[in-house]
Amino acid sequence: MEQLKARAKSAVAAGEFLRVAVANEEGAGVDYNGKPLLNVKNKEWFSSALAKNTRQISNKIELDERLNPCLAIAVPFKAKGGQRGVLAGFFSYDIMRQIFSIPIFSGQSYFYVVSGDGNILLFNKNKDKALYNINVYDYIEKASGKENFSLRKLKVDIIKSQPGNITVDGGEGKKLFSYAPLRINDWVLISVLPYSYIQNQQFRINALVYILLASVALAIIVFVFIVYFISKKSLAIRKDNERLTIASKQAQTMIFEYDIASGRIDFSGDTQFLLGTDRKSFPVDFVRAQYYGRIHPDDKSVYERIQKAMAEGKKEVSAEFRYKNFSDEYFWVKINGSSILNEDLKPVQFIGSITNVNSQVLHEQELRNIADRDKLSSLLNKAAFERNASEYLAREGKDKKGALIIVDLDNFKEVNDKLGHMTGDLAIKDAAKKISLIFSERDFLGRFGGDEFCVLMRFEDGLDKDTVLKIVKSKADDLNRSLKEWYANDEQNVCVSASVGIATYPYSGAEYEQLFAKADQALYDVKQKGKNGYKIAEE
Repeated sequence: MEQLKARAKSAVAAGEFLRVAVANEEGAGVDYNGKPLLNVKNKEWFSSALAKNTRQISNKIELDERLNPCLAIAVPFKAKGGQRGVLAGFFSYDIMRQIFSIPIFSGQSYFYVVSGDGNILLFNKNKDKALYNINVYDYIEKASGKENFSLRKLKVDIIKSQPGNITVDGGEGKKLFSYAPLRINDWVLISVLPYSYIQNQQFRINALVYILLASVALAIIVFVFIVYFISKKSLAIRKDNERLTIASKQAQTMIFEYDIASGRIDFSGDTQFLLGTDRKSFPVDFVRAQYYGRIHPDDKSVYERIQKAMAEGKKEVSAEFRYKNFSDEYFWVKINGSSILNEDLKPVQFIGSITNVNSQVLHEQELRNIADRDKLSSLLNKAAFERNASEYLAREGKDKKGALIIVDLDNFKEVNDKLGHMTGDLAIKDAAKKISLIFSERDFLGRFGGDEFCVLMRFEDGLDKDTVLKIVKSKADDLNRSLKEWYANDEQNVCVSASVGIATYPYSGAEYEQLFAKADQALYDVKQKGKNGYKIAEE
């Protein structure tokens, strides 16, 4: 990828290209600086390159993103996956101007280069002014100030790609128009020479005509050589692009452009892994209706934050969320993008990329999970539990119900003192396993060290307070019953039970610190009243 970018940049730096870009079959593309290309699907050179499967040069002068005139050359290609596209190189209009700026007949002669439909590509009479994309017949007639029937012959000969000459009479006097096909697309070179000069230079005219023809031939050879050279460069870049396409598919990355005014999103790159189709353009409402439901329920708030950032015109947006593929399996994707603002600083476009980062995220989660786990119980350690609980209560759980439960093992110190630390470790593992069986996978379970455990229950939406209390009491009963256990050796035995303090959310507090303080006080009250029981903190 870096070598490809370097080659494209060197081609631009050397003056061979103003810009090099790759466009897919739908016309959406990106240049080798990563900047999106305006859609070229309706460009004649693009559609001809795909239809004829051969190199094409534009029959009109294009304007690049800086409004510099340029010519476009299109080289079609097909990636190994079967996806068709076009490698587009935009080279400076000044190249043509330099080639056809040869002074002939003491500067009295000038040239037109026109396409088969009469469109002016180059007019070099005024060296300081660029004239292009104007109908040559209308321009000549307007310049002459009178109707010239000979222009009909010029038009027929150009359509038939045959050489000839005509006389045009106008305000500056009679002029000889000689023309011949260039064999590039259907272009024609028209040379213009005033009759007054011919009359004054009658004896030298024959020699000069030969010079003119030789100069034109040389110009054609130079221009064809440049086109050939650019084509050769394009083929080299195309091969690199095929490697880039393969790498892009392996990396599963797609680029998108959201036009806010039209309400459409255009995609390029590998769309199969996310959209399940090779289609590249959609209304934004269709995308929301078809694909929003595939975002993991716990990550919909992440998507909503992205939507808000786009609406506010944030310059840089980056986020990760889980997405269900078409095998009904969730995987992690990362979105990066930025807003394009108008003069009023209102967002008009959002351009970005979406990449499959599942393997990286899972690896990071695995490393983080190892660091977050208590080695003895395999539950979350204190720091990880507090971080997860605080983040949940501040974000996803902000408008939901929950309960913070502190569990303290009664008589655990006696187990260590009378039965030894190995039995004490066994009691901790046993308690952790029982707690894990009582609560669900969505709840946070942690060990705070020693004989203290903590649980944050996360309830589904729609539960009222009475239902929450009923569930919490049932779980507390299960804890008291399940954690009461006898541990013994050949000489002594110890009965371990559990004291449980509970604070419900949001009734006992809105933040983690408040809930923990209430639950801890409730636990203290249970201990004071004889242990082996539970208490729910008051609101």
